Amino acid sequence: MKGPDFSDNDDQKIVSEINVTPLVDIMLVLLIIFMLVSTFVAKQAIEVDLPHAATGKEIERKTLSILVSQGGDYYLSGKKYETIEDLGVQIKSEKHGSKDIQVVISADRKVQHGKVVDIIDLVRQLEIYDFAINVEYDEEALKQLK
Repeated sequence: MKGPDFSDNDDQKIVSEINVTPLVDIMLVLLIIFMLVSTFVAKQAIEVDLPHAATGKEIERKTLSILVSQGGDYYLSGKKYETIEDLGVQIKSEKHGSKDIQVVISADRKVQHGKVVDIIDLVRQLEIYDFAINVEYDEEALKQLK
């Protein structure tokens, strides 16, 4: 009885092909994870419908950002404050850390005008005179003015 013939070189050839199926599986899983995480990150932003203005422009300095949401909540650089007094205390502490502060006030278009005036008054009482009201640039509004 004769054993198997190993003189054939077919079994001794080096496999030079790469199986890409596991790579494709990993890439699809990473794509799904990326899509899910990106939707969660986008939903954490505070939604504000800014009014439009023809003279709006980008601000070039580093600033403190004050936001009034549609529900009337106050935010300073993304952190919520219950009252305008609490907001004032935090702005005052931020002012001590820097000499040149500019404040940008963003408010939803449905917020009462008085709340924005209260913030402007608070900022001026803290002797911060460089402030701006954040609006969205609207080219159509500019055409209507001409």
